[in-house]
Amino acid sequence: MAATVVFDQLRDKFKGAILAHHSSESPEAVKAVVSEVNGSDPEKKLALDQAFRDATRSMLLNSRPAEDLTSVVTCAVNCARHDMCGQVLPFTLLSDVLDCVTLDKCTDIFHYVDSHVDWWLEPRFYTTAGKNLLLRVCNNLLRRMSKPQNTVFCGRIQLFLAHLFPITEKSALNLTSQFNQDNVTDFKSAEEIEATSPANAMDTGDASQSKIDGHVYQQLWSLQSFFAKPTDCYVPDKWIQFKGAVDHILNVFVSHPLESHSVGLATSSAASTNIDAARDALIGVAEPSSIPVGSEQQFYFPKYLTSEKLMDLELNDSNFRRQVLVQMLIVSQYLTGTVKFKAQSQTLTDAQDLWIKDTTDRIYEILKKMPPDGEGFTSYVQQMLQREEQWVDWKNNSCPRFTRSREEYRNIQAPGREKRRAVARPQYTPSKRIRWDMGSSELTRVWNINPDNLQACTATHRQFTPSLGSFFDEAIDQADPEAMVEDQYKVIYESRFQWRALRLLSRHSPYFFVTPPNAKPAANRAVGPESIVAFLDQTVAQISKDINTEQQRQQPQQQQESTAQQTSQTPVEERGDTLQQEKQQEGDAEPMDETEAAKSDSPPSADGTP
Repeated sequence: MAATVVFDQLRDKFKGAILAHHSSESPEAVKAVVSEVNGSDPEKKLALDQAFRDATRSMLLNSRPAEDLTSVVTCAVNCARHDMCGQVLPFTLLSDVLDCVTLDKCTDIFHYVDSHVDWWLEPRFYTTAGKNLLLRVCNNLLRRMSKPQNTVFCGRIQLFLAHLFPITEKSALNLTSQFNQDNVTDFKSAEEIEATSPANAMDTGDASQSKIDGHVYQQLWSLQSFFAKPTDCYVPDKWIQFKGAVDHILNVFVSHPLESHSVGLATSSAASTNIDAARDALIGVAEPSSIPVGSEQQFYFPKYLTSEKLMDLELNDSNFRRQVLVQMLIVSQYLTGTVKFKAQSQTLTDAQDLWIKDTTDRIYEILKKMPPDGEGFTSYVQQMLQREEQWVDWKNNSCPRFTRSREEYRNIQAPGREKRRAVARPQYTPSKRIRWDMGSSELTRVWNINPDNLQACTATHRQFTPSLGSFFDEAIDQADPEAMVEDQYKVIYESRFQWRALRLLSRHSPYFFVTPPNAKPAANRAVGPESIVAFLDQTVAQISKDINTEQQRQQPQQQQESTAQQTSQTPVEERGDTLQQEKQQEGDAEPMDETEAAKSDSPPSADGTP
């Protein structure tokens, strides 16, 4: 009995501290109160957990605003980080709050939960029962809400769960490919439409149009049963019904194309006042005249109404047509795709496969021609269906992990390539020792070729700067008037060549950038691409002139070197004859007879006389 009294006293004391200091969202005040109390840590932790729940209940009974409730949860999170209370306490408080407030308040509180998702992903909260408690809280919220009325809120919850759980989480996967057969679409039968058709014909003044709409109505809404359970298409009788309905609806869409974008509930020109009144009564929207012409306002309905009085309006709505056509594409992909949990009897014949292929191409053509932005919408649908195929393949392979370990990555072998045998490579460093290990044998070998990387970068064989003659060779040829090259095709008009030429000239010599004495002042010179072209044109002409001058200067020297080289390669007899001929031509000497020639060829005597 004494222990119970002590526990109740601790609860009341901690509750008072929480209610007094919860707005600060700091655990220091609560921590100071807890430290003043005598007792073991488990007893204090248990009493503090109950005190937080009591404080939350007191706020709920007093209808406190959502900000006060979330501040208590934040205080509990901070206390859990200091190990003053249980790690699952914040999730318990969220569950209590969301179960006791209205859906309007739930929106504000869930915004708090969604904005602090990084808190719930902390290891101290996520690895415990926190993720399961959050999943339970979100599922309870989804059960309370209506998808047609709270569509945005339901989508926010789904996105939050997708952010909270990893992509490999299998708890939310439809592994066995089950269909939601609870989604039943109720519509009137043919007998009911015939019973009401005379009145409609009298109101609209067109009985034949009412009959046609009634037939389209039956064919259109009968497709919803196949969309909810595509496996019925494998039954022969059901297949005939499905095929006939699809062909009929596509013929209606083709024969009555939409000329402009029908926004939401754009009225048909043939619709009567009675149909407009019925539409307003069934849907409860404003008059179409209140929607400005050309408005970008869009309407989205999770589930369309099936009244036959709205048939004309729905057929004139591009969003409605797109919904039906995309559903046809999804069912067609399921029927022709490979699903792991399909029965062996659920197969199509060749004729059925061919019909589905032709129908799919026909649907894409209708979507491309449907305003607004038919091409863009069709590409989005194709991308969506392609990702759906990848998702189905992933489930067929038993949902493998998307990430691989280091060992698995190393064991992966490229397709079509045999594993090469390891070959011992010599080390290219002077010390025959690897200085840097880059994680790859080939990269390590290349990195250690030179012990000094800076010296390797500044090596002479790595200098790729071209000479002026080789770089401007093409420009010089094009500058020749005999080449007859138009200005627009010259390389000096290309921006890339201009940038490289200016950079090469600046590295070669500042002589090219010296302003001539007779040049215009800097203020009067043009600046822009034309000035660069003019500068390069003058530079090319100057370089061409310098090259020609250098060639003319080097030509005599080259001729002398060539003559000397030919003389060194000429025999002695030929050289003597050549010398004699030169002397005869110059008149400096008389022709020598054979005796004198022999004397000239004989070696000198010992005393030096010939």
